[in-house]
Amino acid sequence: MVAALACGGGSEEASGAAGGGETVVEAGYEEPFDLGLGRSALVAGEFRVTFERVAEESRCLRGAECVQAGNAAAAFAVASDAGTATLTLNTGREPRSAAAMGGQLRLVELAPQPTADAPTESEAYVATVIVSHAP
Repeated sequence: MVAALACGGGSEEASGAAGGGETVVEAGYEEPFDLGLGRSALVAGEFRVTFERVAEESRCLRGAECVQAGNAAAAFAVASDAGTATLTLNTGREPRSAAAMGGQLRLVELAPQPTADAPTESEAYVATVIVSHAP
């Protein structure tokens, strides 16, 4: 499951208000960008990618010794004039990337890694993604 996006600029700075006053990140192809939970990016001026939720969090706790690294999964909504798609991408298993609407979205990292001290607050999550042209 990958999202295709097209956006010019490639900056990680806010581009201003979109719709209801929401701050939107501008992103370009092949450039990593960060999305906080509930935040959106406009890719190449044509697609909007929104980090909707953390669908799974079973990664090994920071500082712990684990038999497996575990997995985290992040769900993204991809929208354009052509329609919408929902993609769930993983950190520790496939799919780590997926194609939709002419582009390919890859989850590079989901931070922070969980700790034993306290559960991670949902608003603390940040997904690093890269969008490329679909193969």
